[in-house]
Amino acid sequence: MRVKAAQESDDLWQCDTCERLQFYNVRDVCRRNKCPGNLIALKAGDLAPNHYRNLYENKEMPIRLNAEEHTAQINSGVAQERQKLFIKGRIHLLSSSTTFELGVDLGDLEAVFLRNVPPEPFNYAQRAGRAGRRDTPGLVITYCRRNPHDLYHYADPKERILSGKIRTPPLHLRNEKIISRHITATALSAFFRKNQDRFKDVQSLVGDWGNPRGRKDFQSFCEQNRVSLETALRSIVPEEMHEETGLAGDGSWIEKVAGKIKEGEDSRFAEVEMKVCKDYNNMERLRTEFFKQRRRGGDRIIKRMDTIAYESALTFLSRQAVIPKYGFPVDVVELDTPPSSQSEASMVSLQRDLSQAIAEYAPGGKVVANKKEWESYGVKMVPGKALRVMRYERDEQHNFKQWEWKEGNQEESPGVDKYLWPQFGFVTDFFKEPKEPQRRAQRLYTTRPYFAGFENPNDARRNTREFLGVKITPALPGTLVVLCEGKNGCGFHICLKCGAGFSDRKSSHKSPNGTVCTGTLKKFSLGHEFSTDVTRLDFPGVADIWETYSLAYAVLLGAASALEVPDADLNVTITGRSVGFSIVLYDNVPGGAGLVANLYEEEDTFIDVLKEAKERVKGECGCGSGESCYGCLRSYRNQFAHPDLQRGFALQCLEKALERRD
Repeated sequence: MRVKAAQESDDLWQCDTCERLQFYNVRDVCRRNKCPGNLIALKAGDLAPNHYRNLYENKEMPIRLNAEEHTAQINSGVAQERQKLFIKGRIHLLSSSTTFELGVDLGDLEAVFLRNVPPEPFNYAQRAGRAGRRDTPGLVITYCRRNPHDLYHYADPKERILSGKIRTPPLHLRNEKIISRHITATALSAFFRKNQDRFKDVQSLVGDWGNPRGRKDFQSFCEQNRVSLETALRSIVPEEMHEETGLAGDGSWIEKVAGKIKEGEDSRFAEVEMKVCKDYNNMERLRTEFFKQRRRGGDRIIKRMDTIAYESALTFLSRQAVIPKYGFPVDVVELDTPPSSQSEASMVSLQRDLSQAIAEYAPGGKVVANKKEWESYGVKMVPGKALRVMRYERDEQHNFKQWEWKEGNQEESPGVDKYLWPQFGFVTDFFKEPKEPQRRAQRLYTTRPYFAGFENPNDARRNTREFLGVKITPALPGTLVVLCEGKNGCGFHICLKCGAGFSDRKSSHKSPNGTVCTGTLKKFSLGHEFSTDVTRLDFPGVADIWETYSLAYAVLLGAASALEVPDADLNVTITGRSVGFSIVLYDNVPGGAGLVANLYEEEDTFIDVLKEAKERVKGECGCGSGESCYGCLRSYRNQFAHPDLQRGFALQCLEKALERRD
């Protein structure tokens, strides 16, 4: 190929249809395939101005832009150094996360590009306000994606996002559930300061698996130090909540956090202590049976017992919603990237909440960080500890149940699957260098939530009430299981010896460290279980599974809008009932945040939820009533239901419910 620059006096020919330029003319035919145009003669100096031609003709080409990443995936030391270089002008473009929204000094910015509409006006003000100087305006471009949130603001950006109207962040000081956890945390911190040996792990906290004394000792400590503890607690708990939380002077708060609340109901501490002791003792009995029968698999049972016994006490208490979880990211796991010859691994920190990691870091999953593509090879195994494995099944009514998998049981049963809980994280191939990404990493897997039931079903039955024809249960503790079942629900083939995982079964495999492994690949899904606040909604006349999902996602969007929270703070699934299906709406925060409780406690709030849900599906998005789109019901997390979601059915149910108000 020969390339030469055209001089102003040179003869050129330009197509009158596609405007392509040519140095040669053969019978006035354009060289572009199937172009019907004819060539017209002209001089190079007569060409219309062109930005890119001017750049190439200019001897002083623009400097090369240096772009770098600055997100939570980058090691903090590297991120700090890049921040300094950006301020000095040696890095010209930073691809950053929302960590730059507050508290980071970036100097003067010429332009800000937002790849989606921020959640609230104050987020937009913080991000857009970074651009410009006192005497020079900056450029802010916001890309609106085709989803309900972005399209909502795109329809009226001036009033909804640009006007600067800042809502006062809602802070519910009367949330008895959250206050109770803070009371428990305050009392436990004093208990652990006095008894530091009990803070080490679950075994130290429980004391004796056959006769646990963790709750009893904690209760005795609270009773002995009641005066000083109550003084501290009254200073942090709103006065109007003293009576409800047991701080009115009768000492009943001690029973709420460490004893009997009322006959037949234990405190949360007592419940989880009893549960963990039961799990451990079941493993102990199973180990004894295996030993007597000389069956294989006893070593795995011992590892499982050690996993239960030596879990951090803080992790255990926060994971079980005994104490607040918001400041303790105990469900965060890592995609472990061992140091490579090029030291890329030392510059990244790949972490995700476990409910996201089971899809993003699943075997074969790829993520891009620091201009490199990292691929997961399997789940991380910890010497001496076993991963928790659960069996589960779903019926046609979408009811979900699970139980612990025991080594040696029948491996395959019709309709019964297994999921692995990868609480130690994931690993890459130790000797595989990260690649240069050729394109944006595709998300191969998605997750789906399932409702495993209320922790106390009798409470749900006793307290269900009806409003606008909809049966509503109060917000009660329930168990959710988030599953990643691989491509097309086919699961993953994972070795429980080395952790290697594959989408397809292999006759042999190597461990993440490159050695040949003699372990057996077994089929699992990946899962994460957590407890949170759950409310169940039964709308009349909803009998089809996909119609229920359509209504469920409309209610989810309506609830997020009415409660003034991002829709990611809530989630929804469905479960079966005697006739039809129920909608299960829950706080997408382990332990609950008191959000869904408003639907049961405040009738006006429930009406607002229905109104906002109706607005989402009334048809302004442009899709047909028997369809759905990203402007109404669709989102990334419900893509499994995209072909079957119907905006019109959701609208019909919501209109009927609101008509009953009159």
